[in-house]
Amino acid sequence: MSCKLNNRFFLFASVLCLGVLQISVPYLLSAEKQPSSKRVNYKLVSNLQEIKDRSPAPGFTLPDLERGKVSLKDFRGKLLMLNFWASWCVPCREEMPAMERLYQKYKDRGFVILGVNLKDDKKSAISFVRELKITFPIGFDPNGEVGLLYGAWGLPATYLIDTKGIALARAWGPADWFSPGARELIEALLDAKNDPSNH
Repeated sequence: MSCKLNNRFFLFASVLCLGVLQISVPYLLSAEKQPSSKRVNYKLVSNLQEIKDRSPAPGFTLPDLERGKVSLKDFRGKLLMLNFWASWCVPCREEMPAMERLYQKYKDRGFVILGVNLKDDKKSAISFVRELKITFPIGFDPNGEVGLLYGAWGLPATYLIDTKGIALARAWGPADWFSPGARELIEALLDAKNDPSNH
C-alpha cells in the first residue's frame, strides 16, 4: 500500500515539475531575447494579463453594422484591441465610453478597436452602439462561436493583438481603458510597433 502511495506521489511530483519547466523555460528564453528597455508593462491596466506563449490569435469573419463583413485579418499591420461585449452587459456599458475615447486618441497612429457583440439580438446591439456613439468597427457573433474560440465565458473580455496577429494580453472583466496607465500602455505598444528593430 505504502509503495503504491510512494509511486503515485513520485508520478505527481514528476508531472508537476514538467509543468513548471514547460511554463518557465519559454518565458526565460523570451526574456533573454527581449532587451529590458523594450519590455512593455501590461500591469499598467490592473486586470490585464500578458499571454506568455505569444500564439497567433484565432482568425474569424463576422457580419458588421453595414451589412458587410469584418475579419481579423483586416487589421493586420495595426495594434488591435479585440473586445467582446453585449448590450445587456452592465460592465460593458460602463467601459465602452473610455474605449471610444482611447480609439479616438490613437486611431491615427495605427491603433484600432474591434468590438464583437456576443449572443445578442442585432437590434439591441445597434441601439447600444448608437446610444453610446461608438465609432470603432463592430462585428456580430450571435451564436457565440468566435467568443468560444477566445474563451470569452464572461463579459467583457478584451485582447490586445499585435500587428502580425499575435495575441499579447487579455483582460477578463471591465477596465478603465482611458486611464493614464492604459494610455501609457497603448503608447508603449505603438512605439514598439513603429520601432524598426522590431520588424
